[in-house]
Amino acid sequence: MIALSLALFASAGDARGSAVQAVAQDAARSLGASVAQSVVVSAPLESDQPAPKGDALALRIAALVAGRLGARAHAHPQTALLPAALAIAGRASVLVYLRSEVAKGDLRTTVDVYATTANVWDRLRNPAAAPIAHAFSTAKVDAEVRTFLTPLLLEQSSVHRARHDEGDVLAAACGDVDGDGGNELVLVSRRRVSLGRVVGEKFVTERTMPWGKVATTLPVPMRQPLAGVVVSGEAVYVGSTDRGGVELAPDLAPRSPLVGVPAAGGDEVVCLRPEPSAGAFDGAPIGCLPRGEPGPKMALPAPRFDAFAAANVVDAAGATHAIVAVREPSGRLRLKMGDATRVPDGGFGAELAVGDLDQDGVPEIVTTANGPDDAIRVSSWSGAADWSDRLRLAAPAGVHALAICPAEDHGRPVLVAIVGDEVWLLRAGGP
Repeated sequence: MIALSLALFASAGDARGSAVQAVAQDAARSLGASVAQSVVVSAPLESDQPAPKGDALALRIAALVAGRLGARAHAHPQTALLPAALAIAGRASVLVYLRSEVAKGDLRTTVDVYATTANVWDRLRNPAAAPIAHAFSTAKVDAEVRTFLTPLLLEQSSVHRARHDEGDVLAAACGDVDGDGGNELVLVSRRRVSLGRVVGEKFVTERTMPWGKVATTLPVPMRQPLAGVVVSGEAVYVGSTDRGGVELAPDLAPRSPLVGVPAAGGDEVVCLRPEPSAGAFDGAPIGCLPRGEPGPKMALPAPRFDAFAAANVVDAAGATHAIVAVREPSGRLRLKMGDATRVPDGGFGAELAVGDLDQDGVPEIVTTANGPDDAIRVSSWSGAADWSDRLRLAAPAGVHALAICPAEDHGRPVLVAIVGDEVWLLRAGGP
């Protein structure tokens, strides 16, 4: 059974740019023009993992916030605790004080604005003045943030295995569906949609929705079904060539129909159009809503395909690169990143995922073997001529779905592979 598995890589698909740019932009926008004449001071970085260049990251965020506040704001060149920061602000109209931390895969910045006074006696009488304004911003850790932390090592990856009871899984995705800060895993079979978490050595189902309650069987399904699922915000977009597509609420109740099978399109959810006679998808992805923009959303390296993956990957300098990969029904893999394209040698299996598993700014292309002995293949491609094979994991039970989860524990993205009746969670080695 051929399956198409897709997942929205939220940190890479953030339309605001890199994580550092996003938190600075959100913080400055929240404060507005009232703090244009200010001194921006950052506290030392807090982190739940080793951060040998932590203060440099904190100062980078402070510099970006000051730059967005305008020419009359400037960033102090050293980190400082709040009492020292108030003294540093001196005669400036206000102090903009930043506290940044890296925690559970997020870069978080809290901003407090303090009215300052040059009178030392006033500062002594009220050393802990309350802030007059407050802001908070957060974004997923990416390759730019990783340059300030301890590197991850893909070749030292670990694999955690857990059993599931979902039968023949067609697609998988993960993300924070309920807004509690942790990732949920969504598995799609021909029978139902299931949402849950891996607990110990078991996939524990929290909510399920039978297909019969959300969509009817299509009049012309494919002989071998293809499916897709995307977690985006507090919604689950799911579809198959048997049933069509539908948007689900966090409790998996149906919301609205989609015009095709959903897929992650980098910074948005797109839909793929099946061609049953070819047993594949045909043409560029389009918008998913029936009344939405009908035009193509991106250029593809091949017009017909049975596996698709796309992501926006942030490099170590903070620039964002859109990458798309498709597998032709013949087994040939085609890649596109900007103006660069590549067709790797050999044949590839029908499962495909794209993301930056070790957060070095170079995307990983995760595929499966094209033959009787299935395997998970992880390769890296920078968009240039180089193609590097990084990992190969034998999967005798067969790989039925692949997905890349947003960073969570210790900032490490997770590759999810559905192998037979097991869920494999692969994480790059690191602290």
